Amino acid sequence: MNRRFALAIAVVALLAVSAGCLTYVNDGGEVANETLDAEPPHAYDFATDRDAEVNLSTGTRYTVVYNVSGVDEIRFYRQTPYAGDQPFEFDAFRYQYPDGEVIDGSEFRARGGEIERTPDETWVRFGDDMEGGRMALSASGSPRRFTTLTYVEGSYAVTLPPGFSTDVPIVGHVSPRDHEIETVDGRDRITWDSVTSGSVVVQSYRETDLLVFGVILAIAAVAAVVGTMYFRRQLEELRERRRQLGLGVYEDDEE
Repeated sequence: MNRRFALAIAVVALLAVSAGCLTYVNDGGEVANETLDAEPPHAYDFATDRDAEVNLSTGTRYTVVYNVSGVDEIRFYRQTPYAGDQPFEFDAFRYQYPDGEVIDGSEFRARGGEIERTPDETWVRFGDDMEGGRMALSASGSPRRFTTLTYVEGSYAVTLPPGFSTDVPIVGHVSPRDHEIETVDGRDRITWDSVTSGSVVVQSYRETDLLVFGVILAIAAVAAVVGTMYFRRQLEELRERRRQLGLGVYEDDEE
């Protein structure tokens, strides 16, 4: 029995190790150059004065530009409640040198940079001559519920798509709270002077969303009133039947 038990443990351990190796092989390794060299959904704002400049769109993609001065490497990952850390996936990678020259992912690697994905994260490592530049990328994200970890410390900015706002509580939310909002070219721009940890969260809405939300609340209120009236009517009918059958009534019926 002990020998069989030991054999079973060994088989389970072997399967676990094999699964881990397969996961690393499937999810690890370099990100394809075709992915990194893809065209971004819109032009990158390399002229920003922020350490992280996020530009949201009405579609499913957003862009972000990071100031990577004094940074040797960045670990990109996303946190999941059950599977732990997972690699953060992005495309349309660009790097801008201090003199303004912009290169794509293939050239970034050719000049000594590294972009490598593991089962837990995606690493970006900068070459020896890449001091003082900026890095840009594109990723999946919705303006109605946008969140990003603080991959780079410093000042942040998130620009909403045209027609989106965060003014109304419940449907609009911004974190961290010590932020300012200004309107630039008809778009709300949320800024933070210093973000050093945690994440940035922006929950926004369209003006038309408020009308839909109001209609839903009105329907819910009417349904609640109708449901209450129906329940009270059914309760009164039940009490009347009890009286007719001589089963007695509740004390509140006699009041």
